[in-house]
Amino acid sequence: MRLTISIDSYSHQIDSVDPELLGKWVVEILGRAVAGGINASTYIQVQAYPSYVPDGSAPGRLDWIADTRIIGGAFQIHSAQDLLAGLAQQLKDAEAARG
Repeated sequence: MRLTISIDSYSHQIDSVDPELLGKWVVEILGRAVAGGINASTYIQVQAYPSYVPDGSAPGRLDWIADTRIIGGAFQIHSAQDLLAGLAQQLKDAEAARG
């Protein structure tokens, strides 16, 4: 998964298929925001995109939703809980789109 977290005008991005690494990275980035002082005017935006994972086929498999109707939008968060809720909503939207 490729995750982008923008806090005010500072953008942070990671691309990994390791959920543990992604989790640690999210905690670090949000921890930096807290240390810098989150207030009511702090704007935190998240976008998630799929990564290509080599699996012997070309170009490989995708590890996240590739439907641009779902991944094209960014969502605003105020906490790590909001980030998880936003990703869960993307999964629900993907299931609904498949019918």
